[in-house]
Amino acid sequence: MNKLLIVCGPTATGKTSLAIELAKKFRGELVSADSRQVYKGLDGLTGKGRSQDIPIWLYDVVAPGDEFSVAHFVRLARARIGYIEKQGRLPIVVGGTGFYLRALTETIDTIFIPPDWELRTMLATLSLEELQKRLNKKRFEKMNESDQKNPRRLIRAIEIEEKGIFAPPPSQTFDALWIGLIAAPSALKRRIQMRIRARFALAVHEARDNLPPILGAKQVLAFKRGKLTREDAIARWQTEEYQYAKRQLTWFRKEKDIHWFDVTEPDFRRRIIDTVRSWYT
Repeated sequence: MNKLLIVCGPTATGKTSLAIELAKKFRGELVSADSRQVYKGLDGLTGKGRSQDIPIWLYDVVAPGDEFSVAHFVRLARARIGYIEKQGRLPIVVGGTGFYLRALTETIDTIFIPPDWELRTMLATLSLEELQKRLNKKRFEKMNESDQKNPRRLIRAIEIEEKGIFAPPPSQTFDALWIGLIAAPSALKRRIQMRIRARFALAVHEARDNLPPILGAKQVLAFKRGKLTREDAIARWQTEEYQYAKRQLTWFRKEKDIHWFDVTEPDFRRRIIDTVRSWYT
């Protein structure tokens, strides 16, 4: 079974820099698993870490506004992982989009059911209550409370239900080691604040109308138009990013196979390297 190293965790924990260090030590290449960093450009808004020495695949895949789904990610990531393996190198998947990582390592047949735009257009005219009633009762009851009140999730569930049986592409299995990075809430908040301040000037050049729903874009655009001061825009973006980090943590804590490391501890990198070395060799 082929080896796959996964570096995950909430935003601002230094996943990419750690993954680059591991790639240098273990002859690896990176595959990004971030639903925002697939968009071309937008380095400031999406926080892309770059490396002159180590390839990072699945950055800059599509133009902002183009369709990109978890199914697109899985197909591209599998192809790139296969390429890295053929080079005799270690594939290192790094990112904070939990559903992307789960879809890559588990079989989730429904992600390959293509969108039905005619059906979606019709369903978009229905109220929340009408969408809830349209979905099969058993499927509706299996959804969590948040998804039951989310029209977009309800529409997708109805779409999957009405498409019927679908044969997904063959899945891949991996001997995967999950490394998770974490920090106490106060430390994570400080890291997010510093990271956004460092990215703000570049983000100002990138923000424009008709971008996909990327954290910070709305606040930075409001600043560009004089509707928010710089400090207000930064503060609101920081708050939104921290709320996102908490949602990421909620997701990852459900995954039982993650080896967690606190990034505020002085020897966390050494302990991670030792863990990876024991697994890889």
